[in-house]
Amino acid sequence: MTAQAGAARAGEGGGPMGEDGGFERDLEAISRHYTERFLPANPWASLLNAHPYLVARQRQRRVREALVECGVRTPEALRGMSVLDVGCGSGSNLAWLVELGADPSRLTGIDLVAQRTELARSRFAGIRFLAGDFLQADVGGPFDMVMMFAVLSSVTNAELKRGLMDKALRLLRPGGIFFFYDVVSRRPIPGTAAYQRLTFAELEGYFAPRPLRVFRRDILRREIADRLVQRFGVTVAELVQATGLLNIDGTFAYARG
Repeated sequence: MTAQAGAARAGEGGGPMGEDGGFERDLEAISRHYTERFLPANPWASLLNAHPYLVARQRQRRVREALVECGVRTPEALRGMSVLDVGCGSGSNLAWLVELGADPSRLTGIDLVAQRTELARSRFAGIRFLAGDFLQADVGGPFDMVMMFAVLSSVTNAELKRGLMDKALRLLRPGGIFFFYDVVSRRPIPGTAAYQRLTFAELEGYFAPRPLRVFRRDILRREIADRLVQRFGVTVAELVQATGLLNIDGTFAYARG
């Protein structure tokens, strides 16, 4: 799961938002957190750990369902769409869209951690990957689809979160699709200096007045996922996850531009 909170300056000029450099300190802290936690990246990590694997599979399922609900029902339809992935990590979400039929030359990924985008370029030829501060980057656009997966929970600065969402939504073409995934709870839950869950009220506020289609409590609890996979295999774990009875507050949502 990629949880990068920014994306690319990509060699361009311009300073961070805010005169006091507060945003720059936040971005440095986010970059340090994910560099220390996720690098060196292992492309096989999600296969070796049941929970990330199930999270990725469920997210893929939701994206596919949402595309169909939005009328994108063929590889040809997807191939004509331009896509931006904010916080793309090592590129696996965009690569999966290519498997569904997307045109790599129309896909852009942007991430705060340069090592992740370097890995993405080495793995997925033809997709455009940028590294740096999303708020300062010229990523092109507008886009037919924008994705933001596990980004905002790693941003504790409220103004920075709002800035990321506002820019991402501005880059969405009218009628386009915005895919969102993160850990969202009904009530505020104390976080840490590096991580903070969202609330549904906060999430809806970012997208207002656009209506959200939300899949709540979508991810099986980590300890249960590991136990089920070890004893019965991943298929049984996915079936249990589909019931929602033992799930946590991982939430997938989408909105139209």
